[in-house]
Amino acid sequence: MSLAAIQDGKYIIEAYGGSSTKGAMAVRKDGKLRATLTKNNEISQLGQMLKTKYGANVEIVNKGELSAQSKDLLQGRYFYRKNKSWREEMAASPADLILLNFATNDARHYHFKDIEPDYIVSPGQYRAIMSELIAVAQQYGKAVIVQEPHPLCGRAEKWNVAPYVAQIDNLAQADDVPLVRQYQRIQEIGNWQAMMSPDCIHPSEALYQIKAQETFRVVDRHYGPQIKAAINAPSAAVPPSSRAATDRQGGNAGGQDAG
Repeated sequence: MSLAAIQDGKYIIEAYGGSSTKGAMAVRKDGKLRATLTKNNEISQLGQMLKTKYGANVEIVNKGELSAQSKDLLQGRYFYRKNKSWREEMAASPADLILLNFATNDARHYHFKDIEPDYIVSPGQYRAIMSELIAVAQQYGKAVIVQEPHPLCGRAEKWNVAPYVAQIDNLAQADDVPLVRQYQRIQEIGNWQAMMSPDCIHPSEALYQIKAQETFRVVDRHYGPQIKAAINAPSAAVPPSSRAATDRQGGNAGGQDAG
């Protein structure tokens, strides 16, 4: 039984991903681009939306790490080197729901071939890694939502994130896991590039809000009843493994949300 079973009256969400999960932005100062972190990131805004609807006992923890790719999380290395392996991480996690948002750094390293060969993640390898991350989390009673990355602009476009988007979309459908569609949905916004940070890699606060709204919609649609049940009764009465089974039977039909 996960530690989530003893979190009385709480519903805990943990969000894993790279710099856009963490809340990175670029700002232009004195003619130069400077990296910064915004408190108004997607995960923070998502947390506020959930608390507004469900109350203060919904807790969301931002576990994003700057520059991280999917394999770092799986093996507990590089930018997730402070973590143990993913299996050990999930065994100790109190979370009811896991959000996974990777692809941008996987695509970047695959394009530049700038890390050790064993850590260059092709689109196909990315799918396999994400599948393992999902499976391990579910084995420990966690519900899982996967998120598409947002599109990139300018010189970063050549990183070619699109094949990774296709892989996570197909995986979500195959594994019947809820999917937050961000990539094409954002591309369909008029002049969406103006909503990116000046580096054309990270969102502005306004785009982080748009991303948070879509993630909230998917969380609310698929896990709203589970959140209500958890915050209205001691969680010990509803083990996370039972919640996950209920989610798979009733909450995840179709696996994906139309964007």
